[in-house]
Amino acid sequence: MASNIVARCFGDLYTMMQTLTDQSIDSSFIAPNFANMVTKIHDARSPARAAHVNMMTDCMIANMPAEGLRSILRGLLGENASNTAGLTKLASEYLANTRPSSIPPLFTTFNGLPQATIDLPRIQSRYRCLMGCGFGFESVELLTAVVQQIQKLEWDERTDEGQEFLDVLATIDGDIVQSTTAVHKLLLTNSGLRPINPEDSKKIVGLRETLHNYRGITLTRSQDFTFERGLCCLDNLIEGAGNTDQSWKKETAFQKKGFHSSKSALESFYLGSAEVPRMFMGLWQFSSPAWGTASRSKINRHFRKHVDSGLVAYDMADHYGDAEVTFGQFRSAQEDSENIYCATKWAVFEPIQISKEVVDANISERLAAINSTTVELLQFHWQDYNDYQYVEAARLIYEHPNVQSLGLCNFDSDRMCEILESGVQAVSNQVQFSLIDLRPTFKMAESCRKHKVKLLTYGSLCGGFLADKWVGKSAPNLFDEYMTPSHRKYFEMINIWGGWILFQELLAILASISRKHGVPVSSVAIRWVLDHDYVGAVIIGARMGISEHIDENLKAFSFKLGVVDKEAIQGVLKKSRAKDVFEAMGDCGAEYRQ
Repeated sequence: MASNIVARCFGDLYTMMQTLTDQSIDSSFIAPNFANMVTKIHDARSPARAAHVNMMTDCMIANMPAEGLRSILRGLLGENASNTAGLTKLASEYLANTRPSSIPPLFTTFNGLPQATIDLPRIQSRYRCLMGCGFGFESVELLTAVVQQIQKLEWDERTDEGQEFLDVLATIDGDIVQSTTAVHKLLLTNSGLRPINPEDSKKIVGLRETLHNYRGITLTRSQDFTFERGLCCLDNLIEGAGNTDQSWKKETAFQKKGFHSSKSALESFYLGSAEVPRMFMGLWQFSSPAWGTASRSKINRHFRKHVDSGLVAYDMADHYGDAEVTFGQFRSAQEDSENIYCATKWAVFEPIQISKEVVDANISERLAAINSTTVELLQFHWQDYNDYQYVEAARLIYEHPNVQSLGLCNFDSDRMCEILESGVQAVSNQVQFSLIDLRPTFKMAESCRKHKVKLLTYGSLCGGFLADKWVGKSAPNLFDEYMTPSHRKYFEMINIWGGWILFQELLAILASISRKHGVPVSSVAIRWVLDHDYVGAVIIGARMGISEHIDENLKAFSFKLGVVDKEAIQGVLKKSRAKDVFEAMGDCGAEYRQ
């Protein structure tokens, strides 16, 4: 009965959205030039039908807190990914039906200092919805209007308030990065990026010109230009989509000879010929402003601090926002650039016809993004196992002269072995592995030992839940202000693993062990993963420019788990549904192919 009620909630998305007006956008906010969107939607000739929503369900929707509706909707999508198409369709109709006539003032001035009005966060939420619904070009138009209002403002950056306003602008810079990513997705074809049509090109070039104008204004005022990340992404997009105007041409890329291993105090292992630390810093957080955004200067300072601490290996991907570009520009500016290791990815999510030309083009795109002539580790993800081209694609990557080593990403044991037994040498497979996700221990472990493949593990801190701050705490509200997409992803994993009560039992054991060794709970969780012989390194998410936990992370290398420690942990793990998760969810990476 409960599941039927939840299902009906999804069918009545309009009603649900109307209950969110206190936390979402007033209906007067939407991208301009959006009038033809409704027509396009209705041209699809969807069936003229509507399921009845009974009064009890309607009452529940009207009275459920907004965060509750969000959690329920996320749960529906998790149970049945096909619901995503319906959500996107209805959300698109909602956005089209609430298009505005104008954009209100987003900034005001108080005592000579600019401040955001209450309409700025509303408009930001709106254009983020546009991106999510596939209206990347419309989000670009809206961002152009935002920047046009910003360039009229003047303030003194030397004051605390002035610095705080720069942080506000950094969030908008992050939104430009995200918007560019949304446009890039729209342009992807099975043979690369299609050219931007003239109408949409005007929108992209319009934002770029607005940013260039604003940069000129900041130079005359001796102010910081806070949109370097967004402008760089626009440059790359215009060039990658085949724009012929040479005025958009980037400067010559930095030429890098290759990674040279350097000894450090950290534990290390070999990936091919490269000796790297057993802790990589992950840049997934660049894929969304949900983790916060920062200026390029702040990000670079954090990169430098990590490198100086011995954390010289970085994991990123072609779909992690501007992670590759930001990392590449940082590394190429460093005197010790050849001691900094890059592991990026080529992720094939959509149907594609594999050929040498297609593979070469995608590798060239990765090299341009990271500002290098070689990539140390190119990790390969292939979405559709029914399309057997993945073996040929892996072979072409492995043989490419500018790829030092081939890695896999989210491949299950059988397909990983299939690739390796074809004669292709992969040095790693990146998979989820933690005290909460034990799937690698069932089948992947033996395959790794047999073929001498090392795992690069993500999710080893369960999105931040395996930490002191969660010891003894009640289950969180997934849409509280400080909850991130990582929290929501791994909270679901905790529930299917054994639930919050058992998780608290595990945290209590980890806390006891952490006190014994004088380290944080997170260090115990990392150490447990590292102590598996088939694990090469753990990947720890880094919110560059926002926050850093370098000292805390490095403590994972300061101690060893004893037999008693491991037995205590295993005592809790035996109570979990780990085997059921493996059998129901599938081997490593299966959740991405449901």
